[in-house]
Amino acid sequence: MSLIRLIAGLGLLGLFVAGSWAGVEFLVKETGDESFCAGCHSMKPMAEAYREDRHGGNNAGGTRAACVDCHLPHNNPVNYLYRKAMTGMHDVWAELTYDLDSIDWEGMRDHREDFTYDSGCLHCHSNLEKAGQQNTKMFVAHKPYFLGQTEKRCVSCHKHVGHKDLGNKLASLRKDKEEQR
Repeated sequence: MSLIRLIAGLGLLGLFVAGSWAGVEFLVKETGDESFCAGCHSMKPMAEAYREDRHGGNNAGGTRAACVDCHLPHNNPVNYLYRKAMTGMHDVWAELTYDLDSIDWEGMRDHREDFTYDSGCLHCHSNLEKAGQQNTKMFVAHKPYFLGQTEKRCVSCHKHVGHKDLGNKLASLRKDKEEQR
């Protein structure tokens, strides 16, 4: 009788673990793309600029990077899930409690290194480190980064990556808000 209970208990535990894993996997996938991230009013200009950018699918192949591909670290799964949870909680809190009209979105772009991760860039652009023989110009431009000779991050040089003409969209938004006052 106790062996049957043990097997049943292990079976239930296995079902619980599998169900939990599937649930987490589903939530991570459903909360990582532009349609979810742009659901908040404050992200509308960023989403519009993203859709017009090559990383948003505006390229010959239609390839897209999801928001989490750039705005979450990909160095390990635990850090990824932790940052996803912390960022998500912060963003919900901000939407509910901050005066979103007072946020200097243009000024925040000067801190892009704080919310864009090189591990995301390198996940898709892994060819850069091997570019020497194929593309000397590309290799020379990124050599100090890969040799650890610079503190610069990907977005230090690629300042406008991921969101085409975002500065213009934010300026237009600011102007519209000023006209409404």
